[in-house]
Amino acid sequence: MNIGIFFHGSKIFDKGLAKDLIKFSASLGRLEALVNGPMGSTACFDNFLEDIVHVENLRSSLCISKLAKKNDLVIIATYSKNPNSGLAYCWHVINRADIPSTLSLIQIEFSSSLLIPWFINHDKKDIDNVIKELVTNFSLIIKDPPEFGKVLWKVGEETFRKVLAVEPGDFVLINGINVGRAISDDVIIVEKGGKIVEIKNLSPKKESLEKLSNMRIELDKIKIDTTKSLRDYDMYYHPRVLDQKDLNQMGIGFLDHAGYDIYSIIRNCKGLISVGDDTTSVVSDIAYRFKIPVIGIIDQDRDKLLNNVHVHEESEVFIVKKDDDAGKIVFNELFNESRLINVPFDNIKERISELLKCKGLLIKRLPMRDFYTFME
Repeated sequence: MNIGIFFHGSKIFDKGLAKDLIKFSASLGRLEALVNGPMGSTACFDNFLEDIVHVENLRSSLCISKLAKKNDLVIIATYSKNPNSGLAYCWHVINRADIPSTLSLIQIEFSSSLLIPWFINHDKKDIDNVIKELVTNFSLIIKDPPEFGKVLWKVGEETFRKVLAVEPGDFVLINGINVGRAISDDVIIVEKGGKIVEIKNLSPKKESLEKLSNMRIELDKIKIDTTKSLRDYDMYYHPRVLDQKDLNQMGIGFLDHAGYDIYSIIRNCKGLISVGDDTTSVVSDIAYRFKIPVIGIIDQDRDKLLNNVHVHEESEVFIVKKDDDAGKIVFNELFNESRLINVPFDNIKERISELLKCKGLLIKRLPMRDFYTFME
């Protein structure tokens, strides 16, 4: 049997469950495993599984579609903040994925020991046996796929989308951009003419909504995440750091409010420029594992999506009046609108400092270790 596993999030790795599921599934046939997203990919790396689990820079639905092409059974493995969150995530992903009628697809929500049979091809008798073995081996309870009712609807010229499984206090991210914190479990996004015009029951982050207002939005296609923290370091204190010989570091990379994109460029970098407070915390934490210093261009509006940040000793923060404006200037004038340039790290650091001083944007320059809470 050909089995594909898609891992979502970091806890599935940090609790050792990804390793257990891989070992069990590999005993049943040929195995293909994928992960995406910065924190899940980093947890995969920290747990020494990157040679088995391939890191994809694709949306979750495309990862599932990729696995569906080659495998008889696809398992979506999650460890969510609550069962509803994991079920809602899978419901959205499955509805967008290209799934052939011959495929069997199940979800294992390890936070509550649930197995959800989303699609089962009973013509393949060995599928039923595999499910029985999974239930026995991991002490799972089989639960029918949920119905979430009306999630997307239209009234006049406005389109509405309900955010599923959100809790008060959750950060709400749209296409990787943190737009604010939920103040109830009934968060609804309103779109008109391709623009987000309102988010109900959200304490908004003004700068993020301004950024989204410049983008064309299709509510049925946007990626929405809700979380209280991107990764819980209470259970994982010692990140893995690569040996220098394993690295192929050449250029300086640029990431503007786009921590989700870090794995597309990090292995080619000897330094990174990061724009945005929370983006810088994520980028620094990941770059630490690759011995890469970071220059963070920030304006001190951090929401602490990641509470504890690992920091390279040469990393610095440049506190500016408005990081959006400073980032655009650096990207246009020093990077010539390229995400990767080949210059020495110390050289670009001083050039950024001088440029931002010249533009009247630089307030203060600090070692990053003096700014972020971090752990070693």
